Amino acid sequence: MRKLKEISEQIRDSITQFVEAANGPESDLDKTVVDMKKRIAVAKELVAGAIAEKQRLKRTHQAAVDAVEVWAKKADAALQDGDIAAAREARQRKQQQSQRADDYERQIQTQHAVIASLKTALNDFYQQFQNTVQRAETLHHHQKQAETRLELHKLLGEIEPYLSNTFKQAKEKIKKTEAAAELWEKRNPRTEIASETHGAAFNLDEALAKLKEDILGRKKND
Repeated sequence: MRKLKEISEQIRDSITQFVEAANGPESDLDKTVVDMKKRIAVAKELVAGAIAEKQRLKRTHQAAVDAVEVWAKKADAALQDGDIAAAREARQRKQQQSQRADDYERQIQTQHAVIASLKTALNDFYQQFQNTVQRAETLHHHQKQAETRLELHKLLGEIEPYLSNTFKQAKEKIKKTEAAAELWEKRNPRTEIASETHGAAFNLDEALAKLKEDILGRKKND
């Protein structure tokens, strides 16, 4: 039993080493999940950066709008003062700021569309990530089941040849021992002498008993 237990432990160790060598400390599926998780983190930063850029554009746009109002007031003030040159310059500055405000407004709209597209792509990728994690968990569960089946059936299956060989060797040993016993039994003359002596002593006792019976029988007749 001790030998069989040692064999079982050796088989179990070999199976464990085989599974570890096949899968490695981290499977490709685990690496893929980790890589996707890192990509999601980077994508979130990109979306956050795009949102921050939109906020910057809004602030710049508002500054341009405020500048339009300022130059409009300056133009009105210059006209009231009769300063035509100052009024003309103020209107030019107002026009420039108005164009800048319009440009920023278009950039804001474009940035808004970009952010919406980025969020959609990120959300789709996140859904894909969740599905991958779920499938990975299912596959890990199936892998664990397969490993357990492999370990059990390999453990039980590979012990059978050792058992058969052990019983075969035991039977061969018995046959050899019996053959040697018969050989030495035939070579030993004491066995035959003892049998003959035992047979002779038995016959002698029987003869003496018969003789006694004959003698007692004769005395009764006399």
